[in-house]
Amino acid sequence: MKFLSVLWTRQKRLASTCQIFLLLFNFGAIVYFIVAYASPRDVIAMNINQNLDLHTNQTRKTTTRSIFITDTFNDTVAKTLKEKVRVLIWVMTSPSTLDTRAKAVNDTWGPRCNKLLFFSSKADSSFPVIGLNVSEGRSHLTAKSSQAWMYIYKNHFNDADWFMKVDDDSYVVLENLRYFLSDKNFSETHYFGHTFKRENLTFYSGGSGYVMSKESLRVLNEVGYAKKLCDEDGEFEDLRMSKCMKLMGVPTVNTVDDQGRNRFNCLAMYAHLVGLYPPWYYELDINGAKKGKDSISNYAISFHYNHHQEMYIIDFVLYNLQTYGITRH
Repeated sequence: MKFLSVLWTRQKRLASTCQIFLLLFNFGAIVYFIVAYASPRDVIAMNINQNLDLHTNQTRKTTTRSIFITDTFNDTVAKTLKEKVRVLIWVMTSPSTLDTRAKAVNDTWGPRCNKLLFFSSKADSSFPVIGLNVSEGRSHLTAKSSQAWMYIYKNHFNDADWFMKVDDDSYVVLENLRYFLSDKNFSETHYFGHTFKRENLTFYSGGSGYVMSKESLRVLNEVGYAKKLCDEDGEFEDLRMSKCMKLMGVPTVNTVDDQGRNRFNCLAMYAHLVGLYPPWYYELDINGAKKGKDSISNYAISFHYNHHQEMYIIDFVLYNLQTYGITRH
């Protein structure tokens, strides 16, 4: 038995050695192929100097294309709007999702904000997050939200004209948000989001984000919180916020575009496209839980319930991927 055990151990070591050898061999073969047959230098030389078609190995007669020519987006209007429509977005996050969801936000759409803030139940030296004196959990979302709004009013009131709250699994298209807000007056009380209805109360989905004007932020703090008219803790944060706003004369409105399509989308993009909705969405959505391409505005502002890796995909498709020969209008 001891002999068999020793033999088995040697076989496993030999197998591991063979696997490593095969891995190195394959890697070397790939490198050799690239260097010998398709190095970037050779490709450039063939494509430019020799004008060689790499598919047919035949010399092209004429060409007007250079691999150094790259199409770029014209973002002049977006840059102008960024200066005129100043947006602060704060992201509700938690210690357990800083390295995944919050990081994805910070790597993708977050830098397009005029001001970006992260709030959690505690600070973290490895990430720019503001720690609040609140416990984690759905039953304390209102506490986290109210403390964040108080902090922003005290420390960042003059840094923006519009203020938005989203979850850390939300993706926001800042250019479309600014476009939507561009004809609205931040000195008036405004408040926007994806509209739900429960019994006789309409409210905005917290996950897809809701945005308020500077005047609404002032009223929320100087009246709502200062006079104890608004809840400062409890679950159903989004519903409580809408109740609070209504007490101060700031109603919810339907924010669909002129074709009845959602701007603020409280589920992931694929869920709206194929109609993969949970039961509560059919129950609460004020617009009848439409699905398909015609349910999402061409100028959609936000999507919720995104896996953190999906954030990078959405960002790449929106800002990098182009379709040759097609011009969008």
